[in-house]
Amino acid sequence: FLNVNGLQRDVSLQAFGATSSTRTSGVPGVPRLEDLLPPASVRCLDEYVEQMYEEQMEMKVQGAQKLLRLCTEVDVLEQITEHSSLLGVLSRELRENAKRSYELAVAITGIFLILANFSCFHSALSKYQCGEITMRVLEYESKRRNVLKKDLEASQEQIVSQDSKVSGEKRAELQRQEDRCRALLDRQDHLLQICILVLRALSEDTVEELKLVKQKLCKRLTPLLSRQHEDLLWSTLSMIHKLSIFEQNKDQIMGELPRLVELLGHPASEVFSMALRTCYNFSFDAKGRAALTQSAVIPRLVYGVQNAGTRKVALKVLYHLTLDPPVRSAMISKHPTVPALAMQLARSKEQEPEAVALLVNLAADEAAACLLLAEESFVAVALRAIKHKQPTVLKVIRNIASHKASRSILLDVMGGDAWLLEMVKLIQTTADRHDVLVEALGILAGLDFPSPEVPWPELCEAGLLEVLPRLLMVGFAEDDVVLEAVMILSILALDTPCTALLRSSQVIGRLPDLLAKPDSDLLVQVLFLMRCLLMSDETRDAVLHSDAIGCVTDLLHSEVKDAALELLDVVVAVESLEPGTWTQRVQEAKFMLHNEEWLNGEPKESKEAKGRRKEEKRSPSMEASKRSTMSSTGPARWGDESREDKRSRRKHRGK
Repeated sequence: FLNVNGLQRDVSLQAFGATSSTRTSGVPGVPRLEDLLPPASVRCLDEYVEQMYEEQMEMKVQGAQKLLRLCTEVDVLEQITEHSSLLGVLSRELRENAKRSYELAVAITGIFLILANFSCFHSALSKYQCGEITMRVLEYESKRRNVLKKDLEASQEQIVSQDSKVSGEKRAELQRQEDRCRALLDRQDHLLQICILVLRALSEDTVEELKLVKQKLCKRLTPLLSRQHEDLLWSTLSMIHKLSIFEQNKDQIMGELPRLVELLGHPASEVFSMALRTCYNFSFDAKGRAALTQSAVIPRLVYGVQNAGTRKVALKVLYHLTLDPPVRSAMISKHPTVPALAMQLARSKEQEPEAVALLVNLAADEAAACLLLAEESFVAVALRAIKHKQPTVLKVIRNIASHKASRSILLDVMGGDAWLLEMVKLIQTTADRHDVLVEALGILAGLDFPSPEVPWPELCEAGLLEVLPRLLMVGFAEDDVVLEAVMILSILALDTPCTALLRSSQVIGRLPDLLAKPDSDLLVQVLFLMRCLLMSDETRDAVLHSDAIGCVTDLLHSEVKDAALELLDVVVAVESLEPGTWTQRVQEAKFMLHNEEWLNGEPKESKEAKGRRKEEKRSPSMEASKRSTMSSTGPARWGDESREDKRSRRKHRGK
């Protein structure tokens, strides 16, 4: 309980005027708890409660202060909360008499604050609406603050305007009035701070926080950012930091971001750190990032990066600000020193992960990528990443290689082909490291230069063309690794010295398996690879004699239909010069694709009529069957046979 007692003692001292710089016990001149609060005993708890019912304000204040003194003892807190009427009396007195006595309001809110630091007492505080009443005190004191501030400004203007005309007595009276206003403002700052701390502790329960937000808590907090009291600023920022987690609260506070950015230059380290953490919460939102960038936050963040205590949070804010390309470009144009600062932190032995993450975002911008290459330490950082297989730094190099303006500078800065050969060795030895493998392949895929700017034949002979077909095998690597491998093969297919090597490799044999992948991005790259192979004399026949073209016709009913049609047009154009077997099949596939609706669909009426005709042929009526049967087997009709029988009987009778 020592830490809790220390916290409660800190609260009590702060409530009665002790600042953050005068709280150390044992130092001469520092107020102690015994000097601020009267002695109290738990045996007299009922007497202190009875004092709250007295009409005299001095008795009420004395009873509240003794109860506050009791709350500094952790052992009696449960007994205080279980008292039948204590919290109800305190809640009522704060609601009715907070405007009449500053000391009473401070004592009661101090009791609420100590109890609110324990979640087990929140239900008791909620039962007596302690949070709602504290919110009313905060609202009233905020309005009263505006009145006091106007009075102070009026007295100052009067002194300035009548400087030569005001007599000595009048000047002294105005000065006393100004000092009195300042004292009231300071006392009010202490009370407001305690109220905010109470609400901050109670808002740990999201249900209670929602009630406070509905009472316009965000609207009451934002004007307090303009205060000068350090403890009040810290408490306000802590509450805003808690509220800004939720989107509806963030939108209400968004308008005060310029003032929040100004607090990043506050001389108090605690205020600066809390303001920085609050800005970090707002940086998760795109609108918040745009507002922070427009508020000149970058120089203050750079100052925070240079401070060891706030470096991590400042780097995180910078990382978020560089997520959006427009914001990133604007930041680099106005503050070109940010890449150098990030590179300086990334080259240290204790490599800051936040600094490397910031480098990844900066390298995604073309201008920032060129600035990174201009740093002397870039080559050392890059070579160390290749040697120690650092995926995040490799991603930085990959982003730099993806820009047209910076990839040529990258080759010049790194110098020679040794680092590219090291990249091939890295690819060969990191089959089990997916994160490293995809970045290493991405670097080579970004170097879209023909030989001899990039020595592709030497890289193939060093083992690149051995590992790439292995990566294309089904189930051997993830789809993103396969995608990067296909992109490298496309570069090799366009490089004339490498086409003969591709023909003798297993790449073309892997194409049908690749075309069976469901990934549309991968399919587009595979189709482009096949197009490059068809355009080369060395590999054209091998592709035409494989089953890959037949697999392409199956893609005419997929998302990559347009890319598949373009490739089939290339196949037809190639076979128009050298007759082959695919032209007729391609034309049939296009005909079926174009007339798919006509081939697969018939009018509804014709189907019904066709069904009726089939039914009639399958089961004709019984009478018609009898007639047809008798007419085909009997010698004559029924009527004719009956007349012949009658004639024969008559002749027989006559004889």
